[in-house]
Amino acid sequence: MAVIIIFLSIPRQSNASGQSLLSCILELDLLGASVLIPAVVCLLLALQWGGSTYPWHSSRIIGLFVGFACLTIIFTATQIKLGDRATLPPRILTQRTVTSAVCFSVMFGAAFFVLVFYLPLYFQSVKGASATRSGIDVLPLLLSTVISSVITGSLISVVGYYTPFIISGTILFSIGAGLISTYKVNMSFGKWFGYQVLTGAGVGVGFQVPIIAVQTILPLEDVPVGTACIVFFQSLGGALFVSVGQTVFQNGVIHGTQTFLPDLDSHILLRVGATELRSLLSGLGMIDRLPVVLQAYMVGLIDSFRVTVGCASAAVLSTLFLEWRSVKDEEVKKKKEAAMKLGIAV
Repeated sequence: MAVIIIFLSIPRQSNASGQSLLSCILELDLLGASVLIPAVVCLLLALQWGGSTYPWHSSRIIGLFVGFACLTIIFTATQIKLGDRATLPPRILTQRTVTSAVCFSVMFGAAFFVLVFYLPLYFQSVKGASATRSGIDVLPLLLSTVISSVITGSLISVVGYYTPFIISGTILFSIGAGLISTYKVNMSFGKWFGYQVLTGAGVGVGFQVPIIAVQTILPLEDVPVGTACIVFFQSLGGALFVSVGQTVFQNGVIHGTQTFLPDLDSHILLRVGATELRSLLSGLGMIDRLPVVLQAYMVGLIDSFRVTVGCASAAVLSTLFLEWRSVKDEEVKKKKEAAMKLGIAV
């Protein structure tokens, strides 16, 4: 807010009503934001602490979930009350394509961010790569994502319809994520490289198509709000499910350690970084048990990858409810509407 106040200069003619600065600030949904932020924090803390720091039946965890539920109900009531002045206007969110795109963004963001968070851990812990090297090993996923995004945007410009691209791309993402969930301790270069390329080819579609869908469906004055909703829910899905992935990963490592190495405290593995596993075992005089420890670590990693598979599959279901609209037809329609408002003959 401080940066915006200092550096953002809005031409006076854009504020035709001549409102004062205080009036403009009061139009912001400060009430909704003050309820939404602590609601998200409650949920994040519950997911991060549950099953690891505190047991799920702990009063702290139950209290956080109850707090999240109560604050969410209050937030929903404020959004309905405020209408178009709300952070998430119900009028926009109740449209079929917007609702589908929002659900897709939550699940897609969850699947992608969990994957890019735990995939480098695989290379650091199991393959013994450094943090820098693990970043290089994830490049097949990221580069194919960029290339796929560019190609998809070009094809949509030519064809006009975006729905078939997002459906096929998300299915490809789900298949690739499923293959990544089959990673093993001893994995050939061709497999871990190829699975990432396949996954990235599907991921590239998911970043821009929901925004294109919302911009196509909504009238021009609602496009900024609709775009902000997509970005918000995509980030929210990623934030929430990275915490879910962490809980699943920790519980998986604990279960794997109890299965493969019951004489070792599983919490020791969780307290050290992924790149320090070998140093830890050397210090404990257990370096000969490294293969078994890696098997235990893989249990947690595979479980977190399965979270990605589940979220990507849910994203596929969301794409099935998108309307089949042509970008070309809607562009012509909006140009005509804008010209009519300006009194220009079309």
